[in-house]
Amino acid sequence: MSLKAGTYSLNGNSGKMSIYTYKEGLLSTLAHDLLIDVKNFKVNLNVPEAGLTSGSLEVELQADSLKVDCAMKEGERKPDTLKEKDIADIEKDMAKKVLHPDKYPTVNFCSKEIKEKEAVYHVNGELSLHGVTKTIDFDIDTNGDNLKGRFSILQKDYGIKPFRAMLGTLKVKNEISFAFDLSL
Repeated sequence: MSLKAGTYSLNGNSGKMSIYTYKEGLLSTLAHDLLIDVKNFKVNLNVPEAGLTSGSLEVELQADSLKVDCAMKEGERKPDTLKEKDIADIEKDMAKKVLHPDKYPTVNFCSKEIKEKEAVYHVNGELSLHGVTKTIDFDIDTNGDNLKGRFSILQKDYGIKPFRAMLGTLKVKNEISFAFDLSL
């Protein structure tokens, strides 16, 4: 579980950072849960000689770099479900109606405290998204030379109105999940 001391600078070449969205509403059977890839991000991890509990984690992702990977059904990838036009429409709506990257170009996280907890590291810090900063907590698994983790947020907590269509009969749930799997 212990990581070698050092400063690690990670990006899209180091692994994957993803966002999961989930559908709801009267016409949700017509829609899809989505797996969205974050294409442009930077992760800075500082591990002092004393270990990660004395270290820091900073993340910056570009809000305009989110790209639809595929539709999901019951947690399984369904790569051939969406047509290219569907993907283009979703990405356009994500930018114009949800994230507003012209006004809020980055999403940032900065750790405040890292504790070792039952074979994982528990991270507490501040997530800045859509002009709002909130405290979040999540766990990092450092199995081997990888950093893995997942956490959820509520879009409304960050001033984001979850996407709706067809007079609200089709919408994205307020809760979305972020996941990462990065190689050191």
